[in-house]
Amino acid sequence: MDEIKPRYEFRVWSDTLASVHNRLGLMAQPRTAESEETYLISSATDKCNTKIPAALMDIKVLVAEDRGLEQWKPILKGGFPLESSVIATQVFPSLELPPPALPKSEYELGEFLDHVVRADARLGIVGVRKTRYQFSIGACAAEYAQIMINGVPRDTVAVESVDPDAVLQLVRELGIDDPNTSYIREIKRVLGWGPQQSGS
Repeated sequence: MDEIKPRYEFRVWSDTLASVHNRLGLMAQPRTAESEETYLISSATDKCNTKIPAALMDIKVLVAEDRGLEQWKPILKGGFPLESSVIATQVFPSLELPPPALPKSEYELGEFLDHVVRADARLGIVGVRKTRYQFSIGACAAEYAQIMINGVPRDTVAVESVDPDAVLQLVRELGIDDPNTSYIREIKRVLGWGPQQSGS
């Protein structure tokens, strides 16, 4: 299986991004998707995007920055039950926290959240509901999404590609001039968690 290449991403947030959504709609027809996901946030880092959609552990880590873009690398996609060795050697190191004692050999999703994550005050569990409009434009994947972060509504637009120049070009064409803000940093802002030194 070919290794998944890290993608460069530029993401912005606002109370409404309808005007950018309209510009995307003039460039391509969207596919629509809805989901409810659980995000894990760590007080130790902003460089780990850990989410659980449909009982699947999905982790990306920030590996590079280039001209305001963030390059995120997928490092884990694993279904539950999740082996304790994976939790200890992949999940917690990605969250930049030492792993806890794990007396069981594997954990179902509920057990993992209740007995592993909630036991660590440095971790937070956040419910995120998404209605996404996904576009394919040239070398880029783009999306407009309406998000609920623990019940707080936010709009977001993102552009991503393995080609950073293509991302920057499409961001310019869309007239976006707000700073790049990742999912994790926006979730922490909404929840009132302070900025982390390890994040950008």
